[in-house]
Amino acid sequence: MDNKPKYQLLKEYIKNHIKNNDLHYNDLISSEIELMKQFGISRHTVRRGISDLVNEGWLYKQQGKGTYVSDPKANQSGHGKLVGVITTYINDYIFPEIIAGMEEAFSEEGYSIILGNTNNNVDKERLILTNMLNSNLSGLIVEPTKSVFPNHNKDLFEQISKRGIPILFIHATYQNVSANYIVEDDIMAGYEATKYLIDNGHTRIGGMFKQDDMQGHGRYEGYLKALRESDMTSNDHAVSWYTTETRDLIISENNEDGLNQLLKDVTGIVVYNDQAASELITVLDNIGINVPGDVSLVSFDNANIAVSGKVKLTTIAHPKAGLGMDAAKGLMQLMNNRIDKFEKVIIPELVVRESVRQL
Repeated sequence: MDNKPKYQLLKEYIKNHIKNNDLHYNDLISSEIELMKQFGISRHTVRRGISDLVNEGWLYKQQGKGTYVSDPKANQSGHGKLVGVITTYINDYIFPEIIAGMEEAFSEEGYSIILGNTNNNVDKERLILTNMLNSNLSGLIVEPTKSVFPNHNKDLFEQISKRGIPILFIHATYQNVSANYIVEDDIMAGYEATKYLIDNGHTRIGGMFKQDDMQGHGRYEGYLKALRESDMTSNDHAVSWYTTETRDLIISENNEDGLNQLLKDVTGIVVYNDQAASELITVLDNIGINVPGDVSLVSFDNANIAVSGKVKLTTIAHPKAGLGMDAAKGLMQLMNNRIDKFEKVIIPELVVRESVRQL
């Protein structure tokens, strides 16, 4: 009779299935309830066994989805070869390409990835970070949530750092925090977008920016810089701010009065990103305002949506997969102690299309 603890028997059962190729990389394992029934054990026992396997690098968890088999190369001694990646969004816009770039770079070196998706929600970021703490991570890439505010989950980031796990931020860092990062020069991006409108004869230029992320503030700063350089001013009514939670209210036919106020005496608008610009074009078209005939737009990111809509957008390009690959390579240098610090700023490039009319 086997006198081993029940959680140990569960661990051996799962590890044997992985070793025998009955379970493969990225396979979803049975749920806690299914394992409780199969082995006749308590939920606490199941969780202890699964937690051990996660810490040892055999399994990884995805928030809200379940527990999966790690890359076979991840179950090594020490930290293993498992990397956490936390972004505000995963399945849409430019994020699949960013993550694909990371996966390509990491897979070449035998690393596997745990993904976390915060939806730019502080509490969800905290849950994901807590889960990451229970994983056998070698390193962590983070797109900060609501980066314009103080670091909401500073204690968890500190716990990760104290374990010797390097963290690299993408797109932004939290204010007053020394960090490894790869970001675009958002001030220059805002400047170039606004300057393009000025160069095309626009002297009355408005803006629509995101209020809760540093990218929005950087692009706004660049917008102001370009206006001041050309001895122009921006009136408060010509700038609209939205948050993650209010975007659908601001860019809406129900906000026709607010949009008309924004467009009053304005011939061009700098818009926070292609997603917002594309939605804005649809709303404006529905209320009888034509882009670029009545108002010109410049946006940011050069996402697929920039060329798939009714009006092809003039936009500041985002490196997408290139940023993902550079972030992964930078983190691997940090993990392997080849560098002590990683800091990279990407210079923006303008892509000219149809959304700006020359006056």
